[in-house]
Amino acid sequence: MSSLDDLHPQASTRTTTKPQRTLACTSCQNRKVKCDRKFPCSSCIKSNVQCIPVAAPRQRRRRFPEAELLARVRYLEDLLRQHDVEFEPLHRNATENIENKSGSEGKRKGSPEIKTETTFEAKYLHLLNLWQAMNLKVRPHRHLSLMEETNDLRDAAGKKTWDQMYKNTTNFLFFGSLIPDLDFTALHPSDHVQVFRLWQVYLENVDPLLKVTHTPTLQVRLIDATGNLGNVESRLEALMFGIYCVAVMSLTDMECLDMFAAGRDGLLQRYRFGCQQALLKCGFLQTDDRDCLTALFLYLVAVRPDTDPRSLSSLLGLTVRIAQRMGLDNESANTRCGPLEGEMRRRIWWALLLFDNRVCEMGDYRAVTLTPSWNCKIPANLNDFDLQAGMKTLPQSHDRPTESTLAVLRYAVADLVRHSSFFLDFTNPALKALAKPNDHGGDLVSLQQKIEDDYLRHLNPENPHHFVTLWLIRGHIARYLLFQHFSIPPYKQTDQERDESIAHALKMLDCHTRIMTNPSTKRHTWFLYFHFPFPAYIHILQYLRREPLAKHAEICWKNMSDSAKVRFADPEQTAYPFYKTPLFKTFTKIVVKAWEARVAALQRQGKADEKVPYIVEEFKRRVQVSESSLSDVASCVPAMSSGFESDESILPFPMMSFGGPFDDLNSHGGLELGDGLAGDSVMDVDMSALDLTATDWPLLNMPRS
Repeated sequence: MSSLDDLHPQASTRTTTKPQRTLACTSCQNRKVKCDRKFPCSSCIKSNVQCIPVAAPRQRRRRFPEAELLARVRYLEDLLRQHDVEFEPLHRNATENIENKSGSEGKRKGSPEIKTETTFEAKYLHLLNLWQAMNLKVRPHRHLSLMEETNDLRDAAGKKTWDQMYKNTTNFLFFGSLIPDLDFTALHPSDHVQVFRLWQVYLENVDPLLKVTHTPTLQVRLIDATGNLGNVESRLEALMFGIYCVAVMSLTDMECLDMFAAGRDGLLQRYRFGCQQALLKCGFLQTDDRDCLTALFLYLVAVRPDTDPRSLSSLLGLTVRIAQRMGLDNESANTRCGPLEGEMRRRIWWALLLFDNRVCEMGDYRAVTLTPSWNCKIPANLNDFDLQAGMKTLPQSHDRPTESTLAVLRYAVADLVRHSSFFLDFTNPALKALAKPNDHGGDLVSLQQKIEDDYLRHLNPENPHHFVTLWLIRGHIARYLLFQHFSIPPYKQTDQERDESIAHALKMLDCHTRIMTNPSTKRHTWFLYFHFPFPAYIHILQYLRREPLAKHAEICWKNMSDSAKVRFADPEQTAYPFYKTPLFKTFTKIVVKAWEARVAALQRQGKADEKVPYIVEEFKRRVQVSESSLSDVASCVPAMSSGFESDESILPFPMMSFGGPFDDLNSHGGLELGDGLAGDSVMDVDMSALDLTATDWPLLNMPRS
């Protein structure tokens, strides 16, 4: 027991028996004179009065010793769980079983390895919030085993109080106000057949990519709700409208007319309004319900194509804050919820974080949420039917592809990235001390090989979902490998590293082109356009402008042309005039300048001119750019200032808010570029002028026929 006493010295001191204190007699107290606390006392003898002693005070009942011992045992068990040490708990209940199971989940074969990455001190601070810290000050011997009492205090002081004080007074902050007596049945699909048709579209077009809902349990609830749409529980109704929204968003206008005899825009307006009102009805700003949060997430995914990313990023910040209040970022909180609920909480957290990260890139914000400051584990590689309501333990993660493999692998890559120095240099260098990349895959090259060996080689390219998984994941990894290259200052880069960076960019284009040209992936076009490989284009064009006759030049022009044919095909059928935007005109100038550099280099060597690539010819035609009118396009972009001149000197796009290690590059002067280009700007277009925050983003979305 000495070791337990050492852990809790206060408890050991408190159990020592103290001598009983003697009080003044009743007569002395009444007469307010000093009493020597004897019987009879000297004051009473002197005054010749009866000395009446005060009855002994009632001793406070000591706490039952076994309860204190159990509290200490629970505290020690918490320590073992935090360090992923397997042990036999004193009381084997469902929660402890789950914690032991999930604690070793990352060590199983085939599942991307995830381990607790911090020391006990860091873990201890991570688990504490202000309410818990205050509670520890009152009863420090209980430590983290007092979670239940802390939650009661937190609910009483926070949630319950705010619910009572501000009931129905904050809805106006978002979506306006709830319309009283709104007939939601008029906003639902006109018949049950359309409800299940939208549900099927969601399962085919959206669910395989996001995996934020549990099909077996949700489908049963939808069937019951559809039988009486006038009496649907508010949180489920919000989720239903969220599903309607993303399902319609994933379709073209022609598909909506064929399936629902209504235009896409009209359906979107109707279901978005229904989702807004349903979210207001269930008090989503104060919610602790996962269905409500999922509905909000699906709503934001559905409005993304028509929303300025700056505005969407602000709304996502609100959504992330709600998720954090619910504890989705805290693995301990997820574990206590049970296998099914805990796994769905992990899924929605990771999907929300990656969505927020991508929107931040588009809006030129630092991705401050994808950091090592939280400890939610990535979901297990399971099929939905592996998870059942009421189960006590989480099934073992599969070592072969499942219906959730695409999402899980994206999260595994992001989990390593958020612990990588190169990413934190761009986003939050102060958190590099918390990063433990060796516990999350080591490095991107090692993780890439593991994913190829354990998952991708088992995929069947004839299966549409497997095909998308194969090329999306490869392109996803290539993207971050390219970002990692950007973290190397240009003057420190070797020729091999530059060649590798071009290979990563070409891989991004190739993966994107393969998916876009496969007819079976048409249903996922909405997702693919959201992840357009713009960084790869810019990096390759900068390279070609500097090295127009490089050995990779021909394949670079071919790959960019192939990608452009897919991405910018059939512009006459595009509902949005992307070709009229300033961004496209600027992009065209960069393409044309890179091609002009190659033509000039060939002429200097006396070689015949090559055929103009599709990307150059088509882009010039679209913006009516010619050699004589090129200056008209240049007027919308300032010239690049002199100084440090390299293909990576000014980072290639504001798609990620870069900073930190590149702040002082201008002090290094220019580079000798060779091929007669020394002293000339690598690209006389200021890449920082590609201000995507000023772009009319709705114009850049997928074609609608």
